[in-house]
Amino acid sequence: MIQKKSIPTYIYGEGIQENSLLQGDVLKVQGQFSNFFKQFYPEVSFPDHEDQYVMVLTQSCDLVKSHKRKPKVSHINVCLIRTLRSLVRVLISEEIKPLSIAGNNILEREANDRLKDKLSKLLNNSDQKLNFFLPMQSPFTEDMVAMIPLSFSFRIEHYNLLAQNKVLVLKPEFQAKVGYIISELYGRVGTPDLSDFGWNDKSVRDYINTLLHDLNLIQVPDSGFLQYIEENWKDGNTSIHELIEKCDAKNVADSFQPIRNELKQNLKTQLIRLFEDKEKIDTLKAMEKKDLAKEIVNILNNSGL
Repeated sequence: MIQKKSIPTYIYGEGIQENSLLQGDVLKVQGQFSNFFKQFYPEVSFPDHEDQYVMVLTQSCDLVKSHKRKPKVSHINVCLIRTLRSLVRVLISEEIKPLSIAGNNILEREANDRLKDKLSKLLNNSDQKLNFFLPMQSPFTEDMVAMIPLSFSFRIEHYNLLAQNKVLVLKPEFQAKVGYIISELYGRVGTPDLSDFGWNDKSVRDYINTLLHDLNLIQVPDSGFLQYIEENWKDGNTSIHELIEKCDAKNVADSFQPIRNELKQNLKTQLIRLFEDKEKIDTLKAMEKKDLAKEIVNILNNSGL
């Protein structure tokens, strides 16, 4: 796998207070917290050998507590956090739905552009109604994504337990963005993006290309190429790239077919007229080879060849 740059961790705040919770806090699912998850939500499966995390969705104002004040809510809502890598695979298999042959995922140029545009918006946390991107920062070992629709609630009595498992916090403006994503009004919140931290469009494109590098994606111009490859794939006798070249050549040849048909028809018309003109035929028979060749050229030129 080729090396990729690390995305700036500009969304995270500093300092973790283990006795309080705020919207956007990242919690590690471990110990008793993990036991509660298994007890209350046995249908949730976590990948083996990977640390698991969730993000707090409940509004910060409802989570404020002190020795004189209890939180306003009866439950704390959290959502699952998954790896960006797994989300990309889901996007490709469920939304893009490429043609899969011999370990290759073949997709139209338009679909590839759509996938990259979606990932670009995700990395900038812009125009995302379902997910919130969390760049790699310890304890994360890779880029992550908060899956906001996949939410679960825990009784407020577990407040301290959840707070003790806090590992990352968001800056206030990104806490607000999480809130607006939930309410589908997040577009009103102005927050910094990657361009404010030295990442231009090319940097984002390069990152996305690296992210997609190991997924064996092959881009083709349109659905006609997909159909041609599917119809002509013969158990690996011809490589995908050879089929793409053959389809391209076929398309070029087919594009000239109407012109060839027109030329053939014009030539046919010229010859019919010639054969119907007995006097012309006699003249041609009497010509020298050199003059006859010139006359044939004239006939071909008149037909459009």
